[in-house]
Amino acid sequence: MLPVAQPATSSPTSDFGPSTPAGVLTLAAGETLFQEGDPRLHVYRVETGSICLFKQRADGTLDVIEFAFPGDLVGLGYLDKHVTGAQATLATTLSRLPRSDIQPATSQPASARARLTAAIEREVAFLNEAPQASKLSPLPLERIAALFVTLSRCNAYEGRDPLLITDSMNCGVVAGYLDLSLADLARHLKELEALGLVAAAGPNLRLADLEALERLADGAG
Repeated sequence: MLPVAQPATSSPTSDFGPSTPAGVLTLAAGETLFQEGDPRLHVYRVETGSICLFKQRADGTLDVIEFAFPGDLVGLGYLDKHVTGAQATLATTLSRLPRSDIQPATSQPASARARLTAAIEREVAFLNEAPQASKLSPLPLERIAALFVTLSRCNAYEGRDPLLITDSMNCGVVAGYLDLSLADLARHLKELEALGLVAAAGPNLRLADLEALERLADGAG
């Protein structure tokens, strides 16, 4: 990945002045659209210009992930906070869309589906890195809940049962994502089952209380 210059100081998306038309954002070159850890409130469609998605290193330099161009969607994902930053590479206008307006993947063009898949992969990687990151609690139950909530939203987006985690996500895969041993994962799943949050469904796992899992993932217990 190539480092890019530190982004210029910018206002949060909620701070755009009243002169900005509702649903339309205009960014100057180098202005930040959102940063890692910001709440994910909207999805953006690039109308003109270009947006760079990046991850920030500990030394302050940035690793470029990808560029979005007119017609591309930015801000896709299922976690409630962004796991990358985004800044304009030149003067850019974007349409701001509520997250709820994004339709199932079957109704989206291939480019949008590819971007969503990439966004989900970044979120799963972020969950895997959570013990070393401060933006997500390292407590195992909260990390497991966050992964299940992410998978649930992915299922709903793609037209599958949002409450069913299939056996294709076997224990070894989940344990690998969350940097847990199989024994620790089994113990924590029993804790979640005892709390009434998950239940066995044959070879699969059913999310028995999605709202409670969302609160746990957010650290609210």
